Amino acid sequence: MTPVEVTFPPIWCPLPARLHPEAAGLDDHIIAWARHADLIRDGSAVAHFHRAGFGRFAAAVYPRAGRLELVAEWQVYNWIVDDQLDEGHMARTPAQRLRTATELGAQLDPDLDAPAPAGPLAAALAELWERTAKPLSRAWRERFAAHYRDFLWYTILPHAEPARIAGQTLADFARRRRLNSGCEMSFDLIEPANSTEIPAAVAASDAYRAVRDAANDVISWTNDIYSVHKETARGDHDHLAAVLWRLEGGTWQAALDRAAAMVGQRTEDFRSACQDVRGMKPLFGLDPHGWAAVEDSLTDLGSWIAGSLEWHGWSPRYREVATTRAGSAPAYIEPHLG
Repeated sequence: MTPVEVTFPPIWCPLPARLHPEAAGLDDHIIAWARHADLIRDGSAVAHFHRAGFGRFAAAVYPRAGRLELVAEWQVYNWIVDDQLDEGHMARTPAQRLRTATELGAQLDPDLDAPAPAGPLAAALAELWERTAKPLSRAWRERFAAHYRDFLWYTILPHAEPARIAGQTLADFARRRRLNSGCEMSFDLIEPANSTEIPAAVAASDAYRAVRDAANDVISWTNDIYSVHKETARGDHDHLAAVLWRLEGGTWQAALDRAAAMVGQRTEDFRSACQDVRGMKPLFGLDPHGWAAVEDSLTDLGSWIAGSLEWHGWSPRYREVATTRAGSAPAYIEPHLG
């Protein structure tokens, strides 16, 4: 199909964008890690990942991470899985997709007692999980595993139930988009990135949930705006602009402009929700160290918003639309992972 012709509208973001001081060379590191894990073999895949700048992405969304290489490896891994489920060789049948999701989800055992991995995708996840989860509490492990399962299932669900996409409301789309975006597990990685954990009372509160929901919407919908060429070229209508275009009518440009306005409103919601959490400080009963972890988390979630926007404006990932024969995957997607 032919991608729609639109101009990207400006997206309001009052939050500062920063780049991790150790960003240089991070792309080389994650590609070397992915090749060692047998996730990338072909030269076209290497070139694709270099152009996309996933190392720069990690450096932009985790600008103060103490374990930057670890979370950068998670991010490139998640991009590879997302591509495989979205347009790769395992996307051909629901059964293949479900089998892959089940195998990956099984690796995230809170007791670190997962079955032996089968294939490079599961093996790489098992290795990442071991290094990441071991120093953290069982509560964090269970939270991350639940968010990862949500990501896997809701990435499969749009392909399994196309009729549901056609009839969904805006509220239903927004709820499901939070689950398939991968933001929740990426937000969880802020904690191992900085060798800390959010106090349980805050992590479980509705006020903190509102902060994360707003950040997730901003990041997910920004991605939907910048990926509109790629998604429409593939005939994929499970993104914000397509939902608005279907529900409200008008042009694709009008739908994209409306989406940008919604991103701006949710950014304001994020700032307001952060103030709500800060206003509740006396009720949480935390010591200075515990509250510092909360403040750092709010700052880091803001960095995710600003850093993701900066990277989407910079990266050619969504501007370079691969054209392939029907039923085939783009050249940068490795067949040995399907």
